[in-house]
Amino acid sequence: MTNSMTNTPTTISRTIAIASVASLIMIAGLTGCSESDDTKAAVNDANRTFSSIAAGDSTASVTFTEAAYKEIENSVSKYAGSENSYAEAAAISLSLAKLGQASMASQDAAKAEIASLHKGRIVRGIINEWLTMSAIAQAAGQFDPSDEFAEIKNLITIRQEDATKYTAQRNEIDSRIADLDAQIADLRTKSADERNTSGGLELQMARVSATRAAEIVVRVREHTLRADGYALEAVRIEGVVGQLRPGAREISLNVEKAKSQIELLKASKIELFARQAANQEDAQQAQAAATAATKRIKNAVGDFTQHRNSEVESANETAISLVRASIAALRDANKVTKQVASLSKSSAQQTLAECYARQAAGYAEAAILYNGLAEAGIPGDWVALAQTAANNQVQTKQDADEAYQSAASSLRGARVKGAEADRIEATAVRLDQLGGIEPEPEYEETYDDDTDDMDYEDEEFDDDEPVEDEPIEDPDG
Repeated sequence: MTNSMTNTPTTISRTIAIASVASLIMIAGLTGCSESDDTKAAVNDANRTFSSIAAGDSTASVTFTEAAYKEIENSVSKYAGSENSYAEAAAISLSLAKLGQASMASQDAAKAEIASLHKGRIVRGIINEWLTMSAIAQAAGQFDPSDEFAEIKNLITIRQEDATKYTAQRNEIDSRIADLDAQIADLRTKSADERNTSGGLELQMARVSATRAAEIVVRVREHTLRADGYALEAVRIEGVVGQLRPGAREISLNVEKAKSQIELLKASKIELFARQAANQEDAQQAQAAATAATKRIKNAVGDFTQHRNSEVESANETAISLVRASIAALRDANKVTKQVASLSKSSAQQTLAECYARQAAGYAEAAILYNGLAEAGIPGDWVALAQTAANNQVQTKQDADEAYQSAASSLRGARVKGAEADRIEATAVRLDQLGGIEPEPEYEETYDDDTDDMDYEDEEFDDDEPVEDEPIEDPDG
């Protein structure tokens, strides 16, 4: 397996958040806190529900998962912020439940954005048809066959170039989809192997001592987490494939359309001189087709705009609202669980950043489409619509950058030490880069050559003495 999964900020941050809250709940149970049995029971129930969700597969019912997250939210929300030892664990459980709901809502928003992209491609396809029909109408209106011949020849060349370009694009995207499908199959196999190993270990627990069983539990968790990681990466790649397939279908349609138009133009070239007397009639027919295409463009644009203003906006707002609720819940986890809260907050802020980034990409596509309509000369207020979409794209891109930067800050605010510290910092640097912040360039200090003659024999160094770092305040709390 490649390092793509381990280097992906989404996978790392969410895995850390879930693993951390599980550890928190386990530790709280071992300390025997009994200030609130109800809170303890709610937190433990939430942990079991999280485990059941994590142990599920890609065919699990979405309705079941949504209900599970909602059940966790309802069970722990009244305890988050209360005054007992499990209150902070309840707050983190509430945050993760909200984040789980947000992730599912984010998937719905992604689907809405993909549908928007497909609708936009339909509009662009009709624009191409309109441009072709308009060009044919203009060419057919010329009474000099030589001029029309040159124009049709030029159109054939253009469509042949389009056919060649689309064919190359289709081959490239088909190859990419095949590679991704192979990766998905490999990840599914690895996930199944890990789960089988975990299941085999669980079967051994009944036949070994308590000490050995405890060791097996750790190994079971390790295999389960790896299986979940493989499954999550497979789902992520499936999402990429899901985004590629509509494009592949659209490109195939463009290839066939280009070839069809080439054949029509070639036929027109052969018949050109014989049809000189009928040029005027041909011009009228082509203009009628262009007019019909104009009406279809308006209908398709109306469908596109209505979809963005309703489904897309609503889905994005729902996802963003849930993420913000997840972040807000962590305000009640700022004492003994501050590190876990920081990791969870980083995960939520990254999800928020991804929501904004997806919005920004959608607005950018809309701006391109409206500008294309304006450049094609289609009647409509496309320039103003393009400017509005561009302004929204700038704002949501800024929001995404800020959320990525906040995610990096929260990740560093956890102040994780030990073996994970470097990986956490590498992830934080990647999040900063996604947010538009480049790391400071590394440099080496140089000294004069005579420093090699310095005598260090009288100096003493204690390599075993630890160096205390000054505590760093989390700017996001």
